[in-house]
Order: sequence, then structure tokens, then C-alpha cells
Amino acid sequence: MKKAFNTKTEKLVALKVMQSDALDSKLEREVSTLQMLKHENITNIIEVLFKATYKKKNGKVLNRDIIVMELAEKGDLFGFLKISFHLNPSGFPEPILRRLFHQMVEVIEYCHQNGIAHRDLKPENVLLDAEYNIKLADFGWATFIDEKYHKTAAGTKL
Repeated sequence: MKKAFNTKTEKLVALKVMQSDALDSKLEREVSTLQMLKHENITNIIEVLFKATYKKKNGKVLNRDIIVMELAEKGDLFGFLKISFHLNPSGFPEPILRRLFHQMVEVIEYCHQNGIAHRDLKPENVLLDAEYNIKLADFGWATFIDEKYHKTAAGTKL
């Protein structure tokens, strides 16, 4: 993810930059899933740019597919857990854990009620907004749940 300034909305946004063509089905799946799911704890797509000109810091210009999304100002849950553990090795206060757990259960239930399985749940895909609310992200491995649904290898290997 890259941070950028959206000149249309005059707000900071997140850019998910993907190599064009190589991941078309994953990109299409993520975009269609995120456009279908509207929940306060799921990242919102602002715009999708296909084969956009992307200039790297070193000056090299590339064609990339870019998903412009709302920015999760506080980063991901993994980083938050890591920093918090160093500050307080005894763990999180229970009220904070309860609130985050409730939000996770609620958003996963919403996805399942809408026939979507995320299939790549991990702390790096759970983002935090400015108020430390959960924003579920990275639906590239998501799939529809149906009566024929079965286990498939997908997501991040442990």
C-alpha cells in the first residue's frame, strides 16, 4: 500500500498498486467484492485505475492497475499489536479487545450473510482507522459461498 493525496477529494488515500495483466482475476475479484460489500468495517474503494501511469520514487514510469481506497490512518492490526506489546507486555486492556473482537465478528458475519468468504484473514489485512476502528481489507482471495463450497488452498500460507 502507498499513501497518496487525492486532489479531487483533497484527502489522503491508500493506493494498492498491482502489476497490470498478471493478476487480472484477483484484481477483478477484489474490486467486484468491495463494490458489493458496504459496511463501516470494510475499506471503501474510491476509484479503480486500469493500466494507469505510475511513477516510482526512482523516476521509473510503469503501467499499473491501481485501487484507490480510503486510508486507514493507524495502519494494520499486526503493527498495532507489535507496538502495543512492546509498550505493555501484559497485553491489551479488556475493553479494547472486546470492542475490536466485536467489530471483527460483526464484519465477518456481514460478509458471510452476503455470501462472501474472505479467505485471507490475518492481522495484516485488518486495518485501523483514525479512531482505531477495524477496516477489513484485501479481498483478493475472496470467493462466493454456495452449497458447493469446499476447502481450497488460498490466502497466506502459515
